[in-house]
Amino acid sequence: MATSNPIGLEPVEDNLERVRTGIDYSSKIQPLVSASKRENGKEELKWLQGVTVDDKTGDIYIADCFNDCVKVFDSTAKYMFKFGDRRGEVNMSNPKSFVIYKSRILITHNHGILNYTLDGEFLSRIGKYGKGKLEFKYPEGIAINESNDDIYICDYFNKRVQILSQDFQFKSLLGLFKCPRDVKFSQEYIYVLDTSNPCIHLFNHNHILQKSVISLGQGNQVITPRSFFIDNSNNILIADCSSNSISIFNPEFQSIYNIPVLGQPTAVTVDNHDRVIVMCDRTVNCPLIF
Repeated sequence: MATSNPIGLEPVEDNLERVRTGIDYSSKIQPLVSASKRENGKEELKWLQGVTVDDKTGDIYIADCFNDCVKVFDSTAKYMFKFGDRRGEVNMSNPKSFVIYKSRILITHNHGILNYTLDGEFLSRIGKYGKGKLEFKYPEGIAINESNDDIYICDYFNKRVQILSQDFQFKSLLGLFKCPRDVKFSQEYIYVLDTSNPCIHLFNHNHILQKSVISLGQGNQVITPRSFFIDNSNNILIADCSSNSISIFNPEFQSIYNIPVLGQPTAVTVDNHDRVIVMCDRTVNCPLIF
């Protein structure tokens, strides 16, 4: 495994135990379900970005970036409804990433975060354009630290991760990075995907860098990662746009499997039934369920 330390701190010894794979990713060869590019006469799905699943209902939330809205499908990928509006107070534009949080969904979009109920009722908007506190330049990945409910947002063009309290007050910054695109948590680590190298930085929960993984496994380099997901066994699933695949690594960043997909994957998640849900841009423009 190739590692480096671009932030300048000494990495500590990797003490992660080797764990079982858990999900049989080798069985994910062909998609079980592919949602239609058009659904019941609605506008075509186009330029799909983030995806998340409501663990209680199995509903799938998709960022339809081209149409400036969020579209919701049930667990069988049947279209249900959409929400978002580029006009007025909401002003949803280029939605990118989601996190479901206490029966609400937080959405990153141009220069801020939108706060909705899960049935699409607009609640509030957080942030504005800029480089100060609670100011953003094209934020992307967003995640909740369940240990304290802090909200972490990849502030992409400001080259940092902003940390907010659960009531959306600024707390602190993590980084400096080059191109921070996604952030996730395990019980032990905070993972930040920096797409410039590409690289995943692992911090402990005191925000101290532990190590930085660049090549993501000898002979299994990830070329253009767009986002990632950590499953219940702490395996890392990376949507690699250039290789048209989901690259999967164990907690020690050893390659487990690649799931080939048609089109360029932009986002990936795993639901409570161990199904891998992938967003694809360009060629396919529809969610795939493996």
